[in-house]
Amino acid sequence: MTQSSVVVEGVSKKFGLSLKSALKYGLVDSCSRLIGRDRDHALRPGEFWALNDVSFSLQPGDALGIMGVNGSGKTTLLRILNGTYSPDKGRVTLRGRIGALIAAGAGFSPMLSGRENVFISGTLLGMSPREIRKRFDEIVAFAELGDFIDMPVRNYSSGMGVRLGFAIAVIGTPEILLVDEVLAVGDLNFQKKCYERIHKLKREGTTILLVSHSPGAIWSVCDLGLFLDHGQALVQGAVEDVVRAYSDQNSRNAKSSADQPALAANGSGRRDEAAAEEILDSNGSVTLKSDYGHTRGGNGDAVCSSVRVLSASTGAPVESIQFGEPLLIEYRYQVNARLVFPIFRSSIDAVHYKFVISLDSYEQGVAWDAIEPGEYVMRVLVKDPALRPGMYRLNTSIASRQVGVHTFYWLSAASFVVNHPRDRFLYSNDQAVFFAPCSFTLRELK
Repeated sequence: MTQSSVVVEGVSKKFGLSLKSALKYGLVDSCSRLIGRDRDHALRPGEFWALNDVSFSLQPGDALGIMGVNGSGKTTLLRILNGTYSPDKGRVTLRGRIGALIAAGAGFSPMLSGRENVFISGTLLGMSPREIRKRFDEIVAFAELGDFIDMPVRNYSSGMGVRLGFAIAVIGTPEILLVDEVLAVGDLNFQKKCYERIHKLKREGTTILLVSHSPGAIWSVCDLGLFLDHGQALVQGAVEDVVRAYSDQNSRNAKSSADQPALAANGSGRRDEAAAEEILDSNGSVTLKSDYGHTRGGNGDAVCSSVRVLSASTGAPVESIQFGEPLLIEYRYQVNARLVFPIFRSSIDAVHYKFVISLDSYEQGVAWDAIEPGEYVMRVLVKDPALRPGMYRLNTSIASRQVGVHTFYWLSAASFVVNHPRDRFLYSNDQAVFFAPCSFTLRELK
């Protein structure tokens, strides 16, 4: 039975929130070790868990992609595996020579030449001087440094440093390879060479742990995935599941950021009621801005007090919808003056683009001669929005066929997330907005 090459068992690592707390607890822990007392595993005031009870096991030839937003604990985990940090709890077992590239030029001495740094770094990775000399030309050729190998590393560009560090790490045929966000260096030909070398190592039994924010890089190299969030392993297993979880988390974070200005504007966590209070003053009179260039504006004849995204199946408010699910939007209106030939219009903004969809009552064949003063609720069902996973914002307005300006407008009135589907893997372009089903045919020309 093949032994696991990497075993991580309940690993946790904590840090101080400030330099003062870090120095204080570091001194306390050092003194405890000197007198033979066990380390305090409890979280103390001014500390946080960078990693919290992370466990996994990898066999030779496995490739694990580690994803998570900034501050989730990815690099901390790699530094524990590399021996830079020691865990506060748990145990790490590594079997085999480790090749690690945690950061651009990490471990290089800037005053020494590239040649001298090759011998130093190779020795630190467990290579003998004889092995380094044997592989030296191969390392230089892979890094594409040529005559620059004898130039001091301090004069290298960041790309040159990463190329040299990557070459040292992979040419030495490590049993375990740790790589942190360095596959996008150099031109396309060099990047292709890096991927080919990693896949070669993988076929030869090297265990690979790759940290990256790029779903394409993770998916192209890894079969397994680990999604970290605030130091905890939330998703673990197939790499596709981890990429989906990471993308959905980014969308939720973007939605939360988009919602903050709206909440701050009314000084409350209540979106709908507070928005209505902001529009009407204490006497019930409309206080809208009467010109463009604001979040809300209009002439006061009508206002939209709330916009909500609802579940098309249950009618309950939701923060997100599933890929391919109908989009149900609810609007609440206060009509203060008779509206003649009104047009209700909304648009949807994607993260990278504005007005990717227009929902216009007149374009959809719905028309009113007039709407009398009163309170109204309108629901709009978009049966097949064809939106790819991501975060989207809703803008809404009221216009009229007879008036060339808006009676009311509200930018970023609501936001929602389209989650990744589980029955297909949508990874190709995070800036794309629409998913268009299509067929592919390939015919050889003779």
